[in-house]
Amino acid sequence: MSRDRQRGQRDSSAASSSRPPAFRLKPLAVAIIAAHSPLALVAQEQTEEEESGRTIEEVIVTATKREANMQDVAQSITAFTTDDLERLRARDMKEYIDALPSVALVNSVPGRNSVVFRGVSTGSSEYRTDSMTAVYLDEQPLTTNSQQVDPWLVDIERVEALPGPQGTLFGSSSQSGTLRVITNKPDPSGFGAQIDAGAYSTRGGEPSYDLSGHLNIPLADRFAVRVAAFVSHEGGYVDNVLGRDLADTRDNADVVEDDFNEYDVSGGRVAASWELGDRWSVIAGIIAQNSSATGAWESDPNLGDFKVVKFFDEYRDDDWSQHSITIKGDLGAAEFSATTAIFDRDIAYEWDNHVYEQYKDAYWGVYSGYGLYNSEYTFGTIFNDQTQERFSQEVRLTSTGASRFQWMVGAFYEDVDDEWFYGAQNPSLMDTVAWETANYYAYTYYAAYDHIDYPLPASDIGYFNHFIRAVKQTAAFGELVYDFSDRLTTTVGLRWFEYDRNEYDQFHFPHGLPPLSALDSDGAYGSSGVEQDTALKLSAQYTLDSDRMVYFLFSQGFRLGGSNSQRAAATGLVPQNYGADILNNYEGGLKSEWFDNRLQLNVSAFYMVWEDIQIDNAGGVEDKWWLRGMINGDTARTMGVEVTWDASITDSLRFEGSVFVADPEFNSEFTLLSGEQITDGTTMPISPVF
Repeated sequence: MSRDRQRGQRDSSAASSSRPPAFRLKPLAVAIIAAHSPLALVAQEQTEEEESGRTIEEVIVTATKREANMQDVAQSITAFTTDDLERLRARDMKEYIDALPSVALVNSVPGRNSVVFRGVSTGSSEYRTDSMTAVYLDEQPLTTNSQQVDPWLVDIERVEALPGPQGTLFGSSSQSGTLRVITNKPDPSGFGAQIDAGAYSTRGGEPSYDLSGHLNIPLADRFAVRVAAFVSHEGGYVDNVLGRDLADTRDNADVVEDDFNEYDVSGGRVAASWELGDRWSVIAGIIAQNSSATGAWESDPNLGDFKVVKFFDEYRDDDWSQHSITIKGDLGAAEFSATTAIFDRDIAYEWDNHVYEQYKDAYWGVYSGYGLYNSEYTFGTIFNDQTQERFSQEVRLTSTGASRFQWMVGAFYEDVDDEWFYGAQNPSLMDTVAWETANYYAYTYYAAYDHIDYPLPASDIGYFNHFIRAVKQTAAFGELVYDFSDRLTTTVGLRWFEYDRNEYDQFHFPHGLPPLSALDSDGAYGSSGVEQDTALKLSAQYTLDSDRMVYFLFSQGFRLGGSNSQRAAATGLVPQNYGADILNNYEGGLKSEWFDNRLQLNVSAFYMVWEDIQIDNAGGVEDKWWLRGMINGDTARTMGVEVTWDASITDSLRFEGSVFVADPEFNSEFTLLSGEQITDGTTMPISPVF
């Protein structure tokens, strides 16, 4: 059973006439429009389309890092324009990814996102490896595994989804696909402004609202500033009901609350553009976004729909900012582009962990009698404080002119620092009888083993992991395009990359009591590795006529490798370093327009082979049950078909849709440390089964 959200109309001056009045609860819209406003432009475009017979508007994309009509690019692409996003009423990932034919989203908590293209995945909870999907905001990658950044969609020019490997142009993690969010840039040609406001309700939950707007202000003939801002509140709908813990020692009356979960987002963007004569331009911008999710976002089916029993107030805060500057210039025979960007992100969360703590105590608490259903010792939370700092630079030269031979060369540098302090704690532990019990056991152990501290260190933290990772990546890339004739065009692309990875890893149990003391890293582990490789792209497209073309594409995508802890590697069961894994894509397709471009029909078929798969290998080996590390597995493959269509039936009726069918599975056999077997034919996780 799902909870229906009845959403009020989020009106905008540019598209309000195309929206049905159904489910309008509290419509509110204010628009400030100048002579060259979006409304005037849309009205003019609609008139021209009516006169030309309801033709579908051309969509310009930059998926090849050149501006091109989406129908002329030899690869599968789905793009949502500003108007498309308004029609979808999309503000975040979950509201537009559902409309993408080959993309899936795992979103257990707002802001905790895993994006999967074409079903290629080994899971949604891996956080030490790199993501298999790259997410770009304008020209900078913001990719984070299991916690992909989700820019709020206000004043957005376009969202592009590029399924399949994009490694030659978009680098690491563009393995199964790339998702690009492209903001509207300042326009010195005229003033424009818009404010959108919306309100909606959730059956059985709290009301919600959002407010956003933007201003485009020309300050001179060649200088303009664009400002956007937004605030949104999503009301809760999950109830935290009265209940007792597993040991039946206490209840949660102090945190019982209806509509326990809420989500708030706010932020803004400021950008300035300056045209330096007819050949050069500079665009600089700052984007910031803060979000906070509170309460539980899951349900306990034993309690009924949208009900849980939690003993702590849960939260997740996610704040990030991006500073960027792009310089473009016309050199005559080539266009120059250079982008420098800095991205900073802070994540903090705390979640109720009492169920795990009490199950752990029930099943092996006999080995640590200081717990053993002492509810003060088994009530706890999981916490995490995490930061990411990312610096990137990319420089490109792209040929211009009408020559049969076109080219692009570029260089890329990135420096990414990740750090987190993750652990488990028992709040107010030192004020409980459980603390006295733990100290008694510490005294007993201290008398027999002098390496046990007594009295215990005064800390309510039972375990923590301090992790630091620094990755520096350097790459050079290029593409050569040649028109053999007016009908046949070929492309060759290549990317060379090298990365240097350094890691610091510490596991610590501050109280040091057996048996957990055996897991203590007794200090920090350090590891490092350097690796280099190449990624290749080959394509050919043949124009059947002015409205139809077919293409073939071979492309590769990759994820960077990494390191395991020295302690894990010392067992010989996992390596010290694991390498990059590669995804090879063989794709053929048709892009077509019919009936004077009143119908667009695109078809692509693909076969992809995944080599040296990075797999999370954990636990289950006698006394080394604690063991966990990454390994390079064997191979997997997926094959499928994607069909998309867009039909302009009448001036006011448009029919868009897609069908995606895939069969992603492992085609090799191996056994994990836990004893779990991956057999030939096993379907990849997070993959739809048709």
